[in-house]
Amino acid sequence: MKILIQIFLVLLFIGCQSKEVKNYESKILGKWIFAEEYFITRYNDEGFEEPPPPPRERLGYNFFSKDSCETNFSFFKINDTTKINFRGHYSDIANLGRKTAYKIENDSLKIFNRSFNRWESFYIMNLDSNNMVLNNHNTIIQKFARVIKK
Repeated sequence: MKILIQIFLVLLFIGCQSKEVKNYESKILGKWIFAEEYFITRYNDEGFEEPPPPPRERLGYNFFSKDSCETNFSFFKINDTTKINFRGHYSDIANLGRKTAYKIENDSLKIFNRSFNRWESFYIMNLDSNNMVLNNHNTIIQKFARVIKK
């Protein structure tokens, strides 16, 4: 009898977890714009404070069903690193567009970075109908606000 109760509790716990993930998936749909950014102070091996990463502009996402999203910035691929123009910029760059894929696994949002051909993972600290707070590698906490169409 005790084993049946333990099995029931485990199944109940698993069932509750999957509902929470589905809830994230339904709440994330829509357009999100960047609101605020906080830097978490980090120290190097010698005890000195590491400088924060440079600020990023035009952050924001538009999440669609079918696990696809659109970013407010474009992805680029450098085709030939030896071709540099007179300003010191790479001249052989392909614009890959703004559309990409995303997935939600447990409490993490993963967005595919087409420029580097890898998944970028963000811990979902908060996700409700109007706010989304993401933790990026325990370095940056980014807050987004939902765009509501009138």
